[in-house]
Amino acid sequence: MILRTQKWGTVATAALLLAALSGCTIAIPEPAPTDVETTVAPTYAPPSVLAGHDAGAVAAAPMTFEAGKTLQFGEPVSFADALGQPTEGSMSTPGPPEWKLLKNNVAGQSQYSNAGGCLLAYWTTSNQGPLIEAGDDKTSTTELMKYLIPSVTESSLHETTLPWAGEPGAKNPGISFLAFNTKAAKDVMASTLWARLLGNADTGLVATLACPTDALLTATTPKMMAKLSVAPPSN
Repeated sequence: MILRTQKWGTVATAALLLAALSGCTIAIPEPAPTDVETTVAPTYAPPSVLAGHDAGAVAAAPMTFEAGKTLQFGEPVSFADALGQPTEGSMSTPGPPEWKLLKNNVAGQSQYSNAGGCLLAYWTTSNQGPLIEAGDDKTSTTELMKYLIPSVTESSLHETTLPWAGEPGAKNPGISFLAFNTKAAKDVMASTLWARLLGNADTGLVATLACPTDALLTATTPKMMAKLSVAPPSN
């Protein structure tokens, strides 16, 4: 069964993200009341309708950072997963699922583990106006990464892709993400954090995978990609 999860305003701090794969909430404090009324321009106020929007064409094309401008305004994007489905076995007999569900959409986050000791988590966020650079998803994604990992440098981020499809494992184009890698060390698992902030959709997408060794992380990443995708909006 395909699972879709969505959480408005949930992200994670870097230390808890890489060590415990847990999340926290972006809290944008309201200004203190004053005696003088003031008018503050909205941080991010895109038009509500994108003229000539073709959802089918958007879903069929790679969702590059530049292509983020083709998404309908305000239409959220979510993950789709088949992580709990049986794996293909010998003689066409499915084997047990490779991934074990630990948390299913708890505070907006889903978590899995596998027999090799790897931990996987993914979640979405919204109301990301302060991080969004209108019309520039790559800059917006960099800002999301800096929020998640305050010590991160832009030179340590690299562009990669996740599947862009409603059905994980199907032949599909990709969606561009920025990724940050951490090598294994004493008491520290090797890990990758992927993030993408879609300005038009006002959606942040975050996934993390942590494994006991660098080699295991490298071997497990494509297996994760075969079971986890980003589902384009249908309309």
